Amino acid sequence: MVFVSDVLPYGISCKNTKEDKRNIEEPISEKNLRGSHEGFIEILDTNLSMLRRRIHSEKLKFKAVTIGATTRQTVVIAYIEGIANHEIVDALFDKISRVEIDGAPTIGYIEQLIISHPNSIFPQYMTTERPDKAVSALLEGRILILQEGSPIVLIAPVTFISFFQTVDDYSKMWIHGSFLRLIRLFGALVIAIYLPALYIALTSFHYYAVPLDLLITLAESRSKVPFPPIIEIFILEITVEMIREAAIRLPTYIGTAITLFAGLIVGEAAVQAGIVSNLVIVIVGATAIASYVIPSDDMSLAIRILRFIFTIAAAIFGIVGIVSITVLTIAHLIRLDSLGQPYFSPFSPRVIDDLKDTVLRLPLKFMKKRPKTARPQDDIRGENF
Repeated sequence: MVFVSDVLPYGISCKNTKEDKRNIEEPISEKNLRGSHEGFIEILDTNLSMLRRRIHSEKLKFKAVTIGATTRQTVVIAYIEGIANHEIVDALFDKISRVEIDGAPTIGYIEQLIISHPNSIFPQYMTTERPDKAVSALLEGRILILQEGSPIVLIAPVTFISFFQTVDDYSKMWIHGSFLRLIRLFGALVIAIYLPALYIALTSFHYYAVPLDLLITLAESRSKVPFPPIIEIFILEITVEMIREAAIRLPTYIGTAITLFAGLIVGEAAVQAGIVSNLVIVIVGATAIASYVIPSDDMSLAIRILRFIFTIAAAIFGIVGIVSITVLTIAHLIRLDSLGQPYFSPFSPRVIDDLKDTVLRLPLKFMKKRPKTARPQDDIRGENF
């Protein structure tokens, strides 16, 4: 369709085609209580219009590039002019423009081809299907990557702590949001990583550090098990991972039944058969639950892989192995970057102003400045904040 006018020296063309598409629904993997219940879909124009509907400003800009020698797909970079750093925008645009591939069935292909550290287990781009989360990222000076045919949107640059933040953290009072964030961080960084490794280290090397009453109970529980602690942990951890994969692949109603059956029946049968001890069931169950509190599936997978590394180190070296892997992990996080920006900021390098929205989320009146992660051109949030 073309619009012409006698007062304009040019015409305006636009597409007026009707395409079959699924309904705009809330993403299954990103539920929230107080935020929007909309989600991106596979139609790029619809996704861009959802951003336009939330940001009524001509400063919202889109830069498009075509990739795929065969598929000829459109990839769009979205940012807010005057807030986003132009150097970072141009660097990202150049990276995507240099991608040489026949086609990208999902946006994950592009992510793998443009990240700086492809061999790291930690995600360097955040993924989301939520428009409100995408808009929040734009307002902080970050950049979005959208692809035709994919409901997933990439956000960059991001930090390690960004993967533990949710939209609900900012929709609630700051005390409530901070409490929930503390629960997430404690569950992910303490229970999900260290609990199995500490169990192995204490039972194999440092049993003298366990109180006598607990040690007696632990010895009685382990007396019926013929395997060393690491075999116990591995049996249940691998079983939990298989259950998780099975639940994803199966229909919802069958997946729920399989999960309940495996968790209750198989676990109880393993204890009765003397394959694992009661305490190991509790430990693996607690770590599995702690893995689910992480909002990002990519970070959850990284934490689960890291848990296996800690478990093996604890089985070989005990507490010394746990401490060594902890130091190496922190050093690796400090070395990483997301689109050229420090990944472990604001802890290293330390940015005092950004600490107000990390472990705790302070009241909004104290968040007058945007995070320094994306090096925004305009540091202040609004003119009359």
